[in-house]
Amino acid sequence: MSEQVLTITDEDKRTTRIYVTFAGLVICISCLGLFGLSLYDIRQRYREIALRKVNGATGRQITILLVKKYLYTLGAAFAVAIPLVYYVIDNYTKDFAVKAPISISLFVVDFILTWAVSLGTLLWQVRKAVRINPALIMKNE
Repeated sequence: MSEQVLTITDEDKRTTRIYVTFAGLVICISCLGLFGLSLYDIRQRYREIALRKVNGATGRQITILLVKKYLYTLGAAFAVAIPLVYYVIDNYTKDFAVKAPISISLFVVDFILTWAVSLGTLLWQVRKAVRINPALIMKNE
């Protein structure tokens, strides 16, 4: 009997490892996508950033301006994803004999982690853009 249980749990552990590996891969790819998108968007806005700096904008104001767009997008993505994920998890586990409860803390922790990773990726580009010399940008245009 215990050999059967070990066989079943080994298969579950293997499946879990596959899911965790692909989830990590998806997270890395999405971070690279966000990095590329923010790099492209901020490079396109260098002249605007330079003009704002010349007109007296602080680094904080420019940072808020550049980050706001992405935070709205992240909020909209979570507004769509939370009901969808809840439905998928509930539908998947409806026939389970013992169901783990789906709590709001699961979604809050995911939102905080996603927010932190996204903001970290984005702030690296924004910090670089805020430090640019407006004279060099205007000279090149």
